Amino acid sequence: MKNISDEELEQSMNMFFTMKEVNAPNFFYTRLHTRMEHESNSNELTLPFKPIVVICILTLFVFINSFLLDKKSTLIIDNSNNYMEALAVSYDQTISN
Repeated sequence: MKNISDEELEQSMNMFFTMKEVNAPNFFYTRLHTRMEHESNSNELTLPFKPIVVICILTLFVFINSFLLDKKSTLIIDNSNNYMEALAVSYDQTISN
């Protein structure tokens, strides 16, 4: 490493004190601020519906579906013999008990 005298060091340091600070134009900061806002908004997870609304709709759908399936299954049990006989007749078959 090169040894520098105190005078040379002082001259080098004085060079930094004579420098002027350069300011960026205001337009740069508005563009930067807009970009930062856009990036922060794009990082957030956006949902088209609120989760509570989706949960309520799905729960309602499940209840209605279970009600309709329960109602349909009792009809099939009650009319299962008639359905089988109608199916057999359509294929020219007979069902013996």
